[in-house]
Amino acid sequence: MADHLHEGSDPSVPLNSMSSNAEHRRAVLENPIVLRVRDIEKSFQGLRAVDKLSFDLHKGEVISIIGPNGSGKSTTINLISGFIAPDAGLIDIENNPVAGLSAAEVSDRGLARTFQNGRVFAGLTVDENIGLGYHKKLRAQRPFSGLQRFPILKWLPLLAETGVALIPGPHVRRERREVEQRIGREIDRFRERLESRRSDYAYTLSYANRRRTEIARAHISEPTLLLLDEPTAGMNQSETAEVLRQLQFLKDQGHTILLVEHKIELVTALSDRVLAMDGGRIIAQGDPDEVRSNPQVVEAYLGKRRPSAKRKIDDSRAVLSMQNALERQPEDALNAAAGMPGGEADRQNGNPVIDGAEAPSHAGNAEEALLSIRAIDVFYGQVHALQSISVDVPHRAIVSLLGGNASGKSTTMKSILGLERTRRGQILYDGVDITSASTRRRVMSGIGAVPEARRVFPQMSVQENLLAGAYTRKGKGEIRDDLDDMYMRFPRLKERRNQQAGTLSGGEQQMLAFARALMSHPRLICMDEPTMGLSPKLVEDVLEQIVKLRDDLGISVLMVEQQAELALSIADYGYVLQNGSIRLQGPASSLLDNPQVQEAYLGGAREGA
Repeated sequence: MADHLHEGSDPSVPLNSMSSNAEHRRAVLENPIVLRVRDIEKSFQGLRAVDKLSFDLHKGEVISIIGPNGSGKSTTINLISGFIAPDAGLIDIENNPVAGLSAAEVSDRGLARTFQNGRVFAGLTVDENIGLGYHKKLRAQRPFSGLQRFPILKWLPLLAETGVALIPGPHVRRERREVEQRIGREIDRFRERLESRRSDYAYTLSYANRRRTEIARAHISEPTLLLLDEPTAGMNQSETAEVLRQLQFLKDQGHTILLVEHKIELVTALSDRVLAMDGGRIIAQGDPDEVRSNPQVVEAYLGKRRPSAKRKIDDSRAVLSMQNALERQPEDALNAAAGMPGGEADRQNGNPVIDGAEAPSHAGNAEEALLSIRAIDVFYGQVHALQSISVDVPHRAIVSLLGGNASGKSTTMKSILGLERTRRGQILYDGVDITSASTRRRVMSGIGAVPEARRVFPQMSVQENLLAGAYTRKGKGEIRDDLDDMYMRFPRLKERRNQQAGTLSGGEQQMLAFARALMSHPRLICMDEPTMGLSPKLVEDVLEQIVKLRDDLGISVLMVEQQAELALSIADYGYVLQNGSIRLQGPASSLLDNPQVQEAYLGGAREGA
């Protein structure tokens, strides 16, 4: 993996060798302590999330926190950054106590952070988003800013800021020029990705570019401590390698970084020390390779390896998934089952090609499919986001939509749910045209969703979130029975049924989003990046639950997923999107070993990110 991560790197960016990493670890331990954490504790509804946690972070050091979902990582960084207050313990930044202070006050003391699910201001441009990170450093444009902490006087700084905005003096103009220069420097770190997008609104960006914008916003203030929560979640390998190079460059410049990350290869390449957590405690710490191979960490973080129910699709299932197509178009169906190019029908349908090879034919007869998308086009303004996309989801089947960021996967999902309107084409559900139907009608007809980044209601309890999933249903007795079934299917949710959803770990929130979708009694569930940001152990659990939906409950699943091998290991059929068009499609077993998948998948990421 290390060779892959460094492949194609900019030679002007210094990358640490194994020996220099070891030297760096020894050197930084002699530096002053920037962050001191002593015996912090936090409980939610009697559940101990963080239990007497202690560690030091030295100036110029990079420490990564790893561990399974629910181990206390997210709670720890929320305690440090002031989003929640500890029940006990001390947190100091450069010997200044910050435990119990608000997030704004902690930020003023030198901490900047990113968030697990990515948080940018959708209605602001890239430049405006990045510039907000320097707002706390402004002086000329924020007269009397120190009075904002006093409720009675907070109107004075607001009035003063309005005045200098309307009539900027020389100091304000000089400060604005400085901010513009700083924004330019941050943009230059991602110049190939963000330079041409500086004036674009954040909502038009790909997921990876939103994450890059967020990292630039956190770094622009040159913080004493940079806290990164899953900075590469949802990114493919090439994008992860790019972010790794940027973080290594920041490390070489002497930045102090606290990182929460599931990708062990990135953690090993970047970190001076690693803290492994489980059950709210540190179970191992030290050199990345030592922690990585610690048996207790392997069991807690990766889980015990066991025979998986998520087997790759075998030949018999691939044949069954193609049965309908075989009856209609024998030659094309056999070619598709073998992973070969399609025939005349595909040429007439205008399916795109890679290197002159036409895509295989569709999964089956659209008239017999549960969901059939027929040549839909979707535009964002002048941008042609989806170009004549056609997808079939058979009954009792798992279909995967693959592709890099900005390839059109999420837009396809939103079109199915009625969140994006199609300009041309049809969407048929169980033979009924729902192209113009409202989202509510689609949900009531049996289409459920597990959205990207989970989207739970953070201020509501776990049980209230589950009941929200049954909002369109009647019959209190049946809903009560379904609640019991969800708690049996997801025991962790039962333990936390009265806990606010926003305080759950990322993995627990994914379980909740999954269960909430099931509460609507769907026949089809659309899942957008269901494994994003999850530990390897929990990824296996999620995939196993998806397989059970098909095999035990007879529910069809349309799954958008960055990780091609994971998705194809459980899918019956797959489509690979690139730049808004379908480039490949076929049985999952044939796509799994098809070299064109990598070309389309990574090529789309490079071109469209």
